[in-house]
Amino acid sequence: MDFKRADTIAGTSESVDSLEEYISKYAVKVLKERGIEKLFPPQQLAVKKGLFSDRNMVVAVPTASGKTLIAELAMLREVLKGGKCLYVVPLRALAAEKYEDFRSWEKIGLRVGITTGDYESKDEWLGECDIIVTTAEKADSLIRNRSSWMDKVTCLVVDEVHLLDSAKRGPNLEILMSRMLNRKRIIALSATIPNAKEIAEWLKAELVESDWRPVPLYEGVFYGGKLELYESGSLKLVEERKIGGDYTSLVRDCVESGGQVLVFDSTRRNAESTAVKLSSLFFSFEVSSKAEEVAEKILEENDGEMSRKLAECVRRGVAFHHAGLLGSQRREVEKAFRRGIIRVIVSTPTLAAGVNLPARRVIIKSYHRFSGYASTPIKVMEYKQMVGRAGRPGMDEKGEAVVVVNTEKAKRDVLRRYLMGEAESVQSKLGAESCIRFHVLALASELKTVEEIESFFESTFFFHQNEVPVWFEIERTLRKLEGWGFAEVHGKEVALTSLGELVSRLYIDPMTGHIFFSELGRREEFSEIAALHLICRTPDMEKLYLRRDDDWVEELLFSVYDELTYVPSASSAEYDWFLEELKTASCLYDWINEVDEDTICEKYSMAPGDLRRIVETAEWLANALYRIAEFSGHTASPFFSSLVTRIKHGVKEELIELVQLKGIGRARARKLYRAGIRDLKTLMEKRELAERVVGRKVVENALKSAGF
Repeated sequence: MDFKRADTIAGTSESVDSLEEYISKYAVKVLKERGIEKLFPPQQLAVKKGLFSDRNMVVAVPTASGKTLIAELAMLREVLKGGKCLYVVPLRALAAEKYEDFRSWEKIGLRVGITTGDYESKDEWLGECDIIVTTAEKADSLIRNRSSWMDKVTCLVVDEVHLLDSAKRGPNLEILMSRMLNRKRIIALSATIPNAKEIAEWLKAELVESDWRPVPLYEGVFYGGKLELYESGSLKLVEERKIGGDYTSLVRDCVESGGQVLVFDSTRRNAESTAVKLSSLFFSFEVSSKAEEVAEKILEENDGEMSRKLAECVRRGVAFHHAGLLGSQRREVEKAFRRGIIRVIVSTPTLAAGVNLPARRVIIKSYHRFSGYASTPIKVMEYKQMVGRAGRPGMDEKGEAVVVVNTEKAKRDVLRRYLMGEAESVQSKLGAESCIRFHVLALASELKTVEEIESFFESTFFFHQNEVPVWFEIERTLRKLEGWGFAEVHGKEVALTSLGELVSRLYIDPMTGHIFFSELGRREEFSEIAALHLICRTPDMEKLYLRRDDDWVEELLFSVYDELTYVPSASSAEYDWFLEELKTASCLYDWINEVDEDTICEKYSMAPGDLRRIVETAEWLANALYRIAEFSGHTASPFFSSLVTRIKHGVKEELIELVQLKGIGRARARKLYRAGIRDLKTLMEKRELAERVVGRKVVENALKSAGF
């Protein structure tokens, strides 16, 4: 069959020289240095529809069709006329990737910044930047904390706007966009979605819609050793080939012809076992020095069982990728895949919605996910995100996305549901009670009447889609906030109390703030397990699942019963939930008492990445608990303050001073302590001994970080 080459298609496009009148010849030179000589058709369409005007714009085009460059051009124009831009992404990893991409504009004098953590920080230093990359949650927190430069933002770019449909991230993104609506220019980017027109209507925006891709996409099925490929979006068969074997033959076929493969599997365990199988079956290449370097980097931060398994796969050109890996390990895998050192990645679906990582062939090994009590087919939107990764621009003549099936019936189902199916419409998730109370609290610090808050909610995508009265839910929420001491409502006038202002700035669920404040009012002293369990009681804390062999959690309950702030009846509906809270608190207790990381992961059936995520969340909530205790003048404030540091570093109280020195983690701090070096003063006095214990360079960097 005759596949159109991507460069042939791009060759018909307009030269980037045509952009000089909008972004200057210097900016065009930067584009050419990045290898961009011509505009893709969707980019040309965006220019024609007013990209260089002040109009809002919704850009709905396939993955790799040039959405990011459209946003960059709009931001360049904005900065050149004296504006400031906020570029919002859903994930921290994606923020880091975009930040690195945008830094190419520093060559012409633009200043690019990034901020993704510390929800209480104003990050005033970003006021000097022209383009700031962040997440929706961080942007929302900056508004709550009244960062002075946020008022100077003139253009908001929202990447992956279809995540308005996400129950977890959608409401924060929607509120941010509603805040900016009618005040700032909004550019919203997404893959093709059915109701892009509806989103454009909400934003009063120009819609740029296209199905064009730089690399043609062919979707297909693999059944009975036979590969069938169809034109994307139709059932026109364009290739039928006998490959034989199972999915491993499908992987081999692509790799042996010089391609790279992304395999999507249903669970972490399956992703790992599939990667191990692929690496042992036929990737018996000689270990290259580059692959060995990647393997060593993977083992730097953690050398537990899972990390060793990953390193061994990487040595053979294969990797697995999921949320249980440490962030540094995921970044090493992604970087090695881009460099061609890793030929195959087996991933859970999280990779599809994360970083930009294309491959010649995408293989969906299972299109079912376990949800609740049953296995169900994935959403069409999730399928589209996966297949969108097929085809490496400039490297592949075509991209192939293949679903592996085991029966004729499953084949027909895949063809009907996914190849011919349309992605689900984006639906607002703002209507949940927890979302409304979270954002009403913040809005009440800016808007002074019930009517103003109601009017704001009428500007949201939720109201645009549903047009349901919001006054009852808002007034009910305000009364609850008033009962918790966070707000004062006099007739139609609303004002936050000092406590309410603090809870809003801390970026926690008001329910979390209420639990903290109420418990602080009831008791003066807290043990370690009591404080950790209090943190784990909140709706903001991720809980560990209770497994069949977790009988020890109830045994733990009997030993700490009198210390805990709350214990429900064993016959109550809350009891199993309570045991999950206690299990999570126990995990954190082990962490701050320096139990080995691998031992914790084994005991709690978790991966290193899961532990780090739970620790990070607990640190944030412990800081909120400390700030509320400090506000209340509580006697345990110093204890909560030290607990924040202990959770961050995973140490006992005696190591707090040492771990705050750069490069001195929990293991090195304990070694120094055992050698009699217990603080900065003795580190300086016994420098030679310290260098023998942890190394000269480590001591040198630690002292330098302390100003010596």
